[in-house]
Amino acid sequence: MSKIRVEKYISDILEYSRSDIKKLISKKRLKVNEKIVEKGYKIDPYLDKVYIDNKEIKYEKFRYYMFNKPSGFVCANKDDNEAVVFDILNLNKDKYFTFGRLDKDTEGLLIISNDGQMSHKLLSPKNHVPKKYFVKTDKPFPNELINFKDSFIFSDGTKIDKYKFEFIDNKSCYLTIYEGKFHQIKKMMGVFNLGVIYLKRVMFGKLSLDPNLKLGEIRQLSEEEIKLMQEQN
Repeated sequence: MSKIRVEKYISDILEYSRSDIKKLISKKRLKVNEKIVEKGYKIDPYLDKVYIDNKEIKYEKFRYYMFNKPSGFVCANKDDNEAVVFDILNLNKDKYFTFGRLDKDTEGLLIISNDGQMSHKLLSPKNHVPKKYFVKTDKPFPNELINFKDSFIFSDGTKIDKYKFEFIDNKSCYLTIYEGKFHQIKKMMGVFNLGVIYLKRVMFGKLSLDPNLKLGEIRQLSEEEIKLMQEQN
């Protein structure tokens, strides 16, 4: 790999601003191979070791994050009329994107990355990657739904053949879907005249939402979690 400026290396990995990196350099907190470096110093990301405050910063081509999305934000990099998830994330919205979307009023597991190829594979309709949601409805589930085994057919003719219900009580359940149709779960419930009052995604493929990750918090995926995600391909 050709050499790059150490400033770019840091900004790509840690999302530091130019002024932040300038301060690191001026305060001699930035080292390459144990040597304090100046502005514009060039490195080989695969050979050189970069340190901030004596802690090594390792190069990663792709980064993957788990975000516990709160309600009230749309899954977009930019929207002139709505608050977007990147408004509350310390990530560069020009480099990162969400793997699919959750509705504005839906909470839960959202994967954010800069890996376009992985996103395409996981979201491709032919792969049928399962997505599991916790659902609460405004009225009790009728017996017709509890015993329902047929296809859901929406008013526009859309047909949903594959799904899995796990009923918890008379107004809450887990629902796993294998497609990503617009407002799919709300429409499925609507077939039985039920309104969805709370919706949260708890699984994406084999990856489960971390129970310790609070609403609005984000963290990087572990190596084990990345492998789980890759197993869906």
